[in-house]
Amino acid sequence: QSIKKIMNQVLQLTYVFVITLILTTLLFPQERKIIITAEADTLPQNSQIYITGNSDELGNWDFMRQMKKINDKKWQFELKAEKGDTLEFKFTRGNWMSEAVDTSGIEFPNFVHVVNNDTIINYELPSWRDLAHQNVVITPERLKNKNGWFELFEGWQYKIGDDTVWADPRLDDTDWKTINPQLNKKDFEKLNWTGNIWFRNHIFIDSTLWNNVFGLNFTCSGAAEIYLNGKLLYKYGKVGLSKETEENVLDRNPRHILFDKKEEQLLAVRYSNHSAEKMISYGIPAGFTAVLGDLEVFIYSRITNVRDLSVQQIAFTFFVIAFAVMHFLLFIFYPKAKENLFYSISMFSFATVIYTGIQNNFVDSVLTAIDVSTVNSISVQMSILFGLLTVYASSYAKMPKQYIFFIIISAAFLIQTIFSPHFGGDITNYAFYTFSIILTLEIFRVVVRSIKRKESWGWGWIIGFGFIVAIAFIAYQVLIITSIVTQPLFGIYIVYYYGIAFLAITVSINLSKKVSDTNKNLEKQLSQVKELSQKTIEQERKAREEELARKLLEADNERKTRELEEARNLQLSMLPKYVPKVPGFDIAVYMKTATEVGGDYYDFKYNQNGTLLIAVGDATGHGMKAGTMVATVKGLFTAESIDADIAKFLTKSKSIIRNMQLGNLYMTMMIAKIEGEKVTLTSAGMPPALIYRYNSKEVEEIKLKALPLGGTSDFEYSKTDTLLANGDSLLLMSDGFPELFNKQKEILEYDRAKEIFNSIAESSASETINLLQKEADRWRGEAKQEDDITFVVVKRK
Repeated sequence: QSIKKIMNQVLQLTYVFVITLILTTLLFPQERKIIITAEADTLPQNSQIYITGNSDELGNWDFMRQMKKINDKKWQFELKAEKGDTLEFKFTRGNWMSEAVDTSGIEFPNFVHVVNNDTIINYELPSWRDLAHQNVVITPERLKNKNGWFELFEGWQYKIGDDTVWADPRLDDTDWKTINPQLNKKDFEKLNWTGNIWFRNHIFIDSTLWNNVFGLNFTCSGAAEIYLNGKLLYKYGKVGLSKETEENVLDRNPRHILFDKKEEQLLAVRYSNHSAEKMISYGIPAGFTAVLGDLEVFIYSRITNVRDLSVQQIAFTFFVIAFAVMHFLLFIFYPKAKENLFYSISMFSFATVIYTGIQNNFVDSVLTAIDVSTVNSISVQMSILFGLLTVYASSYAKMPKQYIFFIIISAAFLIQTIFSPHFGGDITNYAFYTFSIILTLEIFRVVVRSIKRKESWGWGWIIGFGFIVAIAFIAYQVLIITSIVTQPLFGIYIVYYYGIAFLAITVSINLSKKVSDTNKNLEKQLSQVKELSQKTIEQERKAREEELARKLLEADNERKTRELEEARNLQLSMLPKYVPKVPGFDIAVYMKTATEVGGDYYDFKYNQNGTLLIAVGDATGHGMKAGTMVATVKGLFTAESIDADIAKFLTKSKSIIRNMQLGNLYMTMMIAKIEGEKVTLTSAGMPPALIYRYNSKEVEEIKLKALPLGGTSDFEYSKTDTLLANGDSLLLMSDGFPELFNKQKEILEYDRAKEIFNSIAESSASETINLLQKEADRWRGEAKQEDDITFVVVKRK
C-alpha cells in the first residue's frame, strides 16, 4: 500500500509537471536566436549585403537590413524569433535590382527556415542579378521566385535620336549600347543627351506564358511610346522633338500586355525628355522603370493605395485646417491675441505640408511633382517659424528682440528655396538643418522659462511643448524616409501627422486655460464692482461666452458637414463605376439612398471565363454606421475569389463581422452567381429574388430564409440553383421598394411589387429599372423615403 501510495503521488506530480510545462510554453513562449550567414565570392568592391523578409526584424519586405561584415566574403545577421515561427527572406546588395541569383542567373525562391532551436544557417550566394549580364528570360519558375512580379531593367539597348523604324523587330541593333533605362545621374552623364532616345529589349518568354495577360507598371519622367514586336501599345504623354512639342505624363495606373506566341519578343520604347537636366539636378532619374506582374494584383494595389492615401489626405488635412480656421476667427474677433494669428498661419502651413506630401502620389507630371515638393519645403519652413512666433506670443507679454533674427534667417532660406533651390547644395541643406535645431532649442528654452513663470500667460509652455513634439515627429519621419530608422515603432511609417495632431490638441488646451483664466478674472472684477453694475457685467460676460460658444459650434457644424459629404463620396466610390458587359445578358442597376450616407450596397465581379458574381446588401440604419458596415462588406467581397462557394462566403463573412464587435450593426445580403444559363442564389435575410419566366409569363419567387450577417447565432447559409431561359429576367432588390410607404402610411407590399415586376419584365433591363423607379415615385408621392432603394435587373437576351 505504501508503494502504491508513492506511485500515485509520483504520477500526480508528473501530471502537474506536464501541464505546467504546456502552459508555460503556450503563455510564455521562448525566443530562439537565429544567426544567418551569407558567403559571396562575387561581391563587388565596397558593396554590402542586405537581408529582407517576413518579420519585423527582417523589415517585413519593405525595408532591407544591412548584414554585419565578418570578412570580405562572409556576412552575418542575428535575430530572435519565437519557436514555431516560419522565417522567409532573401539577400540583395541594397535593392531588388541587385538580388542574389543562382549559377544560372535565376533569382532564388524565398529562403525558408522554421524556428525550432538556436540555429546558425549558412548560405552561399554565387552571383547577383545586376552582374549576371544576361538576356531577360521570363519563366514560371522565375515569376514564382519573384512573387509574381518582375522588374525590367536588364538587357536594354539604346540609341540617341528619333526614328520610328527603330521599333521594327527585324532591325539589326547589335551596335546599340547597353544601359539601365532609369537614367540616374551616373548613367545620364555618359550620354550625349539631345532630348530624344530609343530603347530596345529582346525578351524571351517561356511558351507556357504566351497566353497569360500580364500587368505592366510603367513610370517615366518624360514622354514615351511603348511598342511590342513593332506594334504600338501605349502612349505616355506626347513624345516631342522639343520642349514645346513634348507633353510629360506621370501615369501610375497599370496596363495589360499580352505577348505574341513566340519565344523572342521585342519591347521598344520611343522616349523624350527635354527637361532631363532639371530633373537630374533635383536628384530625379531622367528615364523610366518598367515592372511586369499580375494585373489583378497591380490594379488592387493601385486602388488600395489611392483609397488609403486619399482618406489620410482628407482626414488629416481638414483636421489641421479646422484648428487653423478656428484660431484665425479668434484673431479676427480679438486682434490683440497675436498668438492666434501666428498659430493659424502655422497650422495652415502644416496642413499644406500634409496635403502636398501626399499629393505627390497623385500628380501627373514629374515637373509638377518638383513644384509640389517646393511648396512642401516652403510650408515646412513657414510652419516652424510661425510655431516659434506662437510660442513667443503665448509666453511673453511683449515679443522678445531675437524674433527679428529668426525672421530674417527664415526669409533667407525661403528666398533660396523659391528662386535658387540648388544654391550651395549639401552645405545649404546642412545649414538649414542646423538652423532648425537652433530654432527647436529656442522653443525648448521658452518652454522651460514659461514653466517657471507664474503670470497668467505662463501656460504658453504647453504650446511650446506641443511644437517640440511636432518637430520631433517630423524629424523622426525624416529618419524613416532616409532609412536611418528601418523599424518604426508599432510598424507606423507615416508618423508626422500624429505630431501635428498633438500640437493642435496642446494649443486647444492652452486656449481652454486662457478662457478659464479670463473667466476667473472676470468673476473677481464682478465681485469688486458688484454694488455698481453687477447685473450689467454679468450679462456682458454671458453674452461673450455665448458668442464664443456659437462660433465654436458653427466651426464644429461645418466640420461635421464636410465629414458627412466626404463619407458620402467615399461610399459612392465603393460602388462599381461600370456595370459589367456579359455576352448574352442585359444588366442594369439603380440605387437611391434615404439619407446622405445610405446602407444599401451592390457590387459585381466578372472574369473572362464568363462567371458573373452579383452582390446586393442592406445595412441596418443609415448614416455613418451603415457606411461602416458597407465598407466592411465591400472589403470582404473584394478579397473573395470569384470561384468561391457563395454560401460559405456568407458564413465566413458573418463570423468575421461578428468578431469585429460592431455593436447592433447587421447586414442583409444576397449573392447571385451566373454561369451561362445557371444561376446560384444564396441569401442572408434579403427579400426574395424574383424571376420572370418568359415562356409562362409568370414571376417565380425564390425565398431563402436566413439571418443577417453579424448575428450572434451559429447559422450555416444555404443556396439554391435555377436556370435563366432566353427572355427571362432576374430582379434582386433591397426591402426599400416593397416596404415603401405612401402619404396614407400604406405599404407597397411584396405581392404588389411582384405584380409590378410581372407587368414590365419583358422590357430591357434599363427600361425595367426606369419603370420600377417610376412606380416607386408614384406610390410614395409626397411622402418621405424612409429606406434606401436598390434594384439589380439581369435579363437573358
